[in-house]
Amino acid sequence: MAISNDRQTVTIGAGVTWPPLYAYLDGFNVSANGIRSGNGGVVGAILGGGPFGFMSYEFGMSNIARSLDCVLADGTLVTASTDEHPDLFWALVGGGNNYCVVTKAVLNTVPVSSALIGTVSWGSGVSEQYIKSVEQFALHGAEYPKASFEGQTRWVPSRSSEISFDGYLWYSGEGNEPLGLENFTAPVLPITRGNLTRTTMGAWSNAFNYAPPLGTRAIFHWLTSPANATAARIAFDTYYESIASLADVEGFSTTFSMLPVTPIVTRAPENAMGLGSDDSPAIWYVESPLWSRPEDDARVLEVHAEANIKIRENLSAAGLGPLPFMYLSDIQKSQIPETFPSYGAENLRKLKTIRDKYDPDRVFTELVPGGAKVALS
Repeated sequence: MAISNDRQTVTIGAGVTWPPLYAYLDGFNVSANGIRSGNGGVVGAILGGGPFGFMSYEFGMSNIARSLDCVLADGTLVTASTDEHPDLFWALVGGGNNYCVVTKAVLNTVPVSSALIGTVSWGSGVSEQYIKSVEQFALHGAEYPKASFEGQTRWVPSRSSEISFDGYLWYSGEGNEPLGLENFTAPVLPITRGNLTRTTMGAWSNAFNYAPPLGTRAIFHWLTSPANATAARIAFDTYYESIASLADVEGFSTTFSMLPVTPIVTRAPENAMGLGSDDSPAIWYVESPLWSRPEDDARVLEVHAEANIKIRENLSAAGLGPLPFMYLSDIQKSQIPETFPSYGAENLRKLKTIRDKYDPDRVFTELVPGGAKVALS
């Protein structure tokens, strides 16, 4: 990691993850427009669609990279940016592992030195106000771009039959009054555990133990709807009602995250995903169940597959989605066939044309395992 003299960019190697990057940037009173928490790779988040985190509500999504150094399938070394190989640069943000091996990235920094950040809980039994607050933040959060929220409803059946309503709160403005988060604090929605403390992203992100118990099974699943409380209620109720039968699965727990999305988040430079201001306000959802035994894989996956069919049917019946956008970083493997088509027919054609240009022998399509393949969409 090496910051520029003007502190406006930072150069990183491909193996850098978010916690050490944030900690490094703390020393220069700047930060990066990255993920909220987690120990994932920085470059992987860029290829997966651009990181979506606290600062996306002020600076937008998908625009953290200034340039990406790449090794093409024939061994050629190139730099992709808006000035050099701009077509490749466009395809890489959201294009996954289809084009090259990224060896180095130059990232834009952001002038954020600290923020009020908190992992908080509102307890159980507050679903009506919680969902309404999520809707209102999606609709009006752009008025307070220094505020951010991620909702994480959780069910741990081995501990309680109740669903807990938790989340991350963020405010990078001055002072100790988190403007824009009134719907997530007393008297509207009193916090029952946790608080907001002014700290840095380096201190915040390095305070967590990200490693689950060895052998833990896990999936993500992605869903979107308009910024509408009724839609969120349909998704929330249908999900938890549909998976109730998994309470006896060893080690089972789940998080159903609700991510309110404002027009600032999706107002990004032209991008492969086709994201724009007309893709918001919205609510993005991520299901992330965990369980212990491989023997339960088939059961958990089947129940979740049925749950997601029901969610989409119920949203469609109400005329409330689901919306087409798929976020490559958070999809389930079963969602791969619909991911690149969700970028739009024109963008998919362009992605395929660029892939043909930079990897005509389909090295990354056929010899690199895993991931969503543009050529097969």
